[in-house]
Amino acid sequence: MRLRRDGGHRGPFARLLGVRLLLDVQFWFPTWMIFLLGQGYSPLEAAAVDAVFHAALVIAEVPMGRVVDRIGRRRAMLAVCALTTVIFAGIGLVDSFWLMAVVWGVWGVLWALGSGLDTTYAWELAESRPGMIEPQRYLGWTRLAGGVAGLGSLLSAGLLLEIWPPLPYLVTSALGIAALLLALSLPEVRPLAAASAHGGVTTLREALRIPAVRTGIALGAIVLTVGISIRILFQPLGLRLGMDPMGISVSYALIAVAVAIGGWLASRIGRRHRGRWVSASIGLMAVSFLLVAPAMELDSSWLTMFVAIPLGAAAFGLGKTLTDIWLVESVGPHWRATVISIASAANGLAMVAIRPAIVVASDSTGIGSTFLLWGAASVVLCVLSIVLLGRSDPSSARPPLT
Repeated sequence: MRLRRDGGHRGPFARLLGVRLLLDVQFWFPTWMIFLLGQGYSPLEAAAVDAVFHAALVIAEVPMGRVVDRIGRRRAMLAVCALTTVIFAGIGLVDSFWLMAVVWGVWGVLWALGSGLDTTYAWELAESRPGMIEPQRYLGWTRLAGGVAGLGSLLSAGLLLEIWPPLPYLVTSALGIAALLLALSLPEVRPLAAASAHGGVTTLREALRIPAVRTGIALGAIVLTVGISIRILFQPLGLRLGMDPMGISVSYALIAVAVAIGGWLASRIGRRHRGRWVSASIGLMAVSFLLVAPAMELDSSWLTMFVAIPLGAAAFGLGKTLTDIWLVESVGPHWRATVISIASAANGLAMVAIRPAIVVASDSTGIGSTFLLWGAASVVLCVLSIVLLGRSDPSSARPPLT
């Protein structure tokens, strides 16, 4: 990461990267179901707890996005760090189903609070210090930091679980404390309203009247829906191919790295080309899903879990970062986190119906056939994105002032 001008001003950029490294760990991702079942919860209770999380997430997305825009990025980051500490300690220590459901519900609210915060804080930190580093370039580095955190935590999650089942969650809680202490040294950012093409927008209704904002929300929801909905089958896919838990953990780590690399690549794409690369990212995800079925026919775990799936993950990171950039450049700082949260909420609502349908399809037609079906659906959504891009082009937006 190259920062221009006085090296003494690099501190905030490095510290925010450090906070991201501490917060973006994913010890919980490959272990949560195993952990809950091992703690004595039935499969139905584990599914119910997960449903509480997703319900809270969908309900809280837009309100929490507005909170982030109202209280400022620094305060929101401090709240995320503090809640991470409390919530993951709670997951590791509570032994009641109802208390666990409450904790997971609050976790959903935390997830919603963090939705868009990493993008807006990184962008506005760079935006408020013109001449140091371009906002989109710094955003790319924060994506890489998240990938490094994911890589280390996903590879070690199983080991921590074997040592003591609550340990992945207690380690996450401890890292939350470290992130909080580091975040206390971060500055508040107050970017100029003129730094975006529509910085004078004062209400959400006005923001949603901007064609580029509406298109960006739709594109963001499409990218999220295409990339995330099918993930519910990643672990069953690995098991179907005969992979052991360690092999699945390695594949998940590779997926995290691929998403990060895709996000970093997005930060190198110029404004004039972003629209076509959003559609290309959706198309690449569709191709990766369509490749899964023949790879399964070859009974090739490496081709499936280490080539096809990471290809789609990198495309997802590319598309997600591009749509985030689209939205932050389309609206002023008072509504950035809110509009990103609207895209996430739209995806959450879509997944309420899509994910159960994917599970039912995999049970009735098989995992390979379900990937084929979702690949075909993704092609349709890719075409839809091209239609949307014909109505609004991010290259027409006035670039940020520097």
